[in-house]
Amino acid sequence: MASDTNSIDLHSHATRYLNENIVDGWASLATVINVLKKSPELRGAKPLDVKNAVEKVFLEKFGPKEAIKPKAKEPKKDKSPCQPDAAGDATTDVTASSKKTVFEEGFLGNLHKPGQNPQIHDHLREAHLTATGGQVWTRFPPEPNGYLHIGHSKAIFVNFGYAAHHGGKCYLRYDDTNPEKEEAQYFESILEMIRWLGFEPWKITYSSDYFEQLYELAIELIKREKAYVCHCTQEEIKVDRGEKRGQPRPCVHRDRPVEESLVEFEKMKNGKYRPKEAALRMKQDLNDPNPQMWDLTAYRVLDASHHRTADKWKIYPTYDFTHCLCDSFENISHSLCTVEFIASRQSYDWLCDVLEVYKPRQSEYGRLNLEGTIMSKRKIHALVQEGCVTGWDDPRLYTLIALRRRGIPPGAIINFVSGLGVSTATTSIEIARFEQSVRQYLEGSVPRLLMVLRPLKVTIENLPDDYVLMIEKSLHPKVPELGSTTIPFTKHIYIDADDFRLEDSKDYFRLAPGKTVGLFQAPHPITCISYRTDPETGAVVELVCKLENEGPPKKPKAFIQWVAEHAPSGSPVKADETRIFHRLFKSDRPSGDIKDIETNSLEIIKGALVEVGFWPLARRSIDEARKEAKARTEKAITDSDVRSDDATPHATIEQLVGKECMRFQGLRVAYFALDKDSRIACLDDAADAPPVRVQGDYIVLNRIVSLKQDSGKAG
Repeated sequence: MASDTNSIDLHSHATRYLNENIVDGWASLATVINVLKKSPELRGAKPLDVKNAVEKVFLEKFGPKEAIKPKAKEPKKDKSPCQPDAAGDATTDVTASSKKTVFEEGFLGNLHKPGQNPQIHDHLREAHLTATGGQVWTRFPPEPNGYLHIGHSKAIFVNFGYAAHHGGKCYLRYDDTNPEKEEAQYFESILEMIRWLGFEPWKITYSSDYFEQLYELAIELIKREKAYVCHCTQEEIKVDRGEKRGQPRPCVHRDRPVEESLVEFEKMKNGKYRPKEAALRMKQDLNDPNPQMWDLTAYRVLDASHHRTADKWKIYPTYDFTHCLCDSFENISHSLCTVEFIASRQSYDWLCDVLEVYKPRQSEYGRLNLEGTIMSKRKIHALVQEGCVTGWDDPRLYTLIALRRRGIPPGAIINFVSGLGVSTATTSIEIARFEQSVRQYLEGSVPRLLMVLRPLKVTIENLPDDYVLMIEKSLHPKVPELGSTTIPFTKHIYIDADDFRLEDSKDYFRLAPGKTVGLFQAPHPITCISYRTDPETGAVVELVCKLENEGPPKKPKAFIQWVAEHAPSGSPVKADETRIFHRLFKSDRPSGDIKDIETNSLEIIKGALVEVGFWPLARRSIDEARKEAKARTEKAITDSDVRSDDATPHATIEQLVGKECMRFQGLRVAYFALDKDSRIACLDDAADAPPVRVQGDYIVLNRIVSLKQDSGKAG
C-alpha cells in the first residue's frame, strides 16, 4: 500500500465507511474519524487530511452541522421500560416498551429490516425469510472460557433486547471451538447470568453442533480453490501475514494442488499431525489493505478432549471460520457485535459469498468499559490464583456473578445499560457513575431497616426495667406497598458509635454530653446525661440518657438510628460479619498488576445490629423470589425450544434465587444484601420454622453501595 497521502482517496474511503456502517449523524463524527485513522488502508494518511475528508463527507450526507439544542427536562421515572425485577423477565418489559432511544432510534433504530441484508443469490434471501417468517433473529455467542463481566451485560441487553423488542427470537450459542480453555462451570454460569438479568434464550446451541457441516464446508472451500493446508511455523505465518513488514506475502503452500490439500486436510482430521504442524488457511486477497483478508486460519490441530464431542475431532475450526457460518446456519438476521470486529466484517462476508450460503448482516456497536477495574478473563484468573481476591465472585470484581453476590439487583444493571444508549462509540464509565445508578434504583425499591454499624449501648434511666413499647413503622415512607413492621422500644437501646462524641460544637447536631437528639420512629427524643468508659482504653462504652417524655416537647435538630434490646422479640438482630467493599485498584486504568491492588479494599465489621424486622423481610424476600422464579422457569420451559439432554444447561428455579435477594437500606448507613456465606435456617427451601434466629445461624451482610453524604450527619 502506498504511503503517500496524495495516492489515497480519502473521500472514497470515508464515503464507503458511511455507506457500510450505522452512523448517528454529526454526533458520530469523532468516532468515525478515529476509526478511519486507525484503519489499515489509511495507515499512511495524515490525521488532518482524514479529518477534513470525513467532515466533507458528513456535510454531503447530513447537511450543515447544527448546534445541539438542550433537551427538555422529562419527569423522573421509577423504572426503565426495559428493566426487569429482581427475578423478573426483562423480555416482556422490552417488548411492551415505549422507550425509543435504545431500540427505535440511534444505532439500533437504524439497523436494516429482516431480508434487507444483500445476498449473492436471491434464493438465499427467500429461504431465510421463509425460515424466520420475517422476524428479527439474533444470537448471544459467548466463549465458555470464563465468567461473564459487566461489559457482557450490554451485549446481552442488545441481542436479547433487540430481538424481544421486535417480537423476534434470540439464541444462546456457546462458541465452544477451543476445548483447551472451556469448562462445564462456565457453560452453567453463562446461562444463569442471562436468566438472572431477566432474559430467556429461545434456543441453546453450540458451535460444536455444526462441526460436521463446518468440516464439509471446509472441504468445499478447498475444492473451490479458496483454502489450502499450510505447514509453516507460527513465526513463518506471522512473517507471511506482514506482522513484521506491514505487507503480506504468499505462503509457500498457497498454490499447492487442490487434491494435495484435500489429502493433507484428511490427515489433519485423522490425527496425523501434532498441534502447529499443519493448519488449513483460507485463500483470500493479499492485495487487500485489510489484514483480515490475509489468508486467515480456518482449522488448526488441537490435542484436547472436547466437552461434548470427546476425542472424535483432532481439528477444530477458528472463530473466523465458524462464526459467520453458524450465523448463517441459524438464519441470524442481525449479527450484532462490538466495534473491534469491524475489520472482520469483510472476511465474514467473503466466506459466506465464496461458499454461496446465506449471509447475515454484521453490525458493530461500541463496547462498555468500566474505569477503575479489569475485565480481562486472563487477568482476573491471575488475581484469583494469586489470592488477591477470593474467587471469580469476589464482590470487589465486576464479573456478573460478583455483582450478583454483592447484592446489586439485575434490574439496576439493565437500567444502567439501557440508560447509556447504544452507539458506535465505546462507552467508558467511572465506577462512581455506575454505583450512583445502582443507588438511584435501590432508593425507591428496597425496604428500610434501622441499623447501627458500630453499636454503642444506651441506658434510658427514667424508664422502668420492664418497659416495652411496640412501634409499627413503615418499611419505606414513599412506597407503602412494601409494607410495615413492628419493633420494640425499651430501656436499653443501641445507637451508632459515630453518632456520639465528647466534644460538642455549633455545627454538630448529634449526641454529646448534655445534648438532645431525636430517635427515628421513637415517640420522644433523648438527652445524654453521663457516660461510662473502658478503664483500660478510655473508650466510651455506654451512655446514660433521659427520655424527654415530660413537660413541653423538645424539638431536636437531628435524628439518629437505633435498635432496642428486647429478648422476647429477638431484638436486636446481630450481623456476625458486615463486609464493606472498597475499590480493588489504586489507578483508574489498572493493568491487573498486583502492585496496584489496594491493601484495604475489604473491611469487615463484626457485631452490627439490625432491627428485628430483618427476619420477616428476609423470609418474605426469599419466598417471593422463589415464587417469581418458579413462574418464570415454567414459562421459559414452555416458550423456548431448548434441547432436553443432560449435557445442555437448562432453566432452573435455583438459577434465580439466592440469598442476595434479601436487600435493604440500613437507615442512614448504606444498602445491604445477604451474602451466600450466611447460614440461616428459616430461609431454607423446606423451612417451616418462624422467621427467627436459631442456634447455628450465621449472618453475613454485604454492602451493595453507600448512601449519599447526609448533610445532617456532617461534622
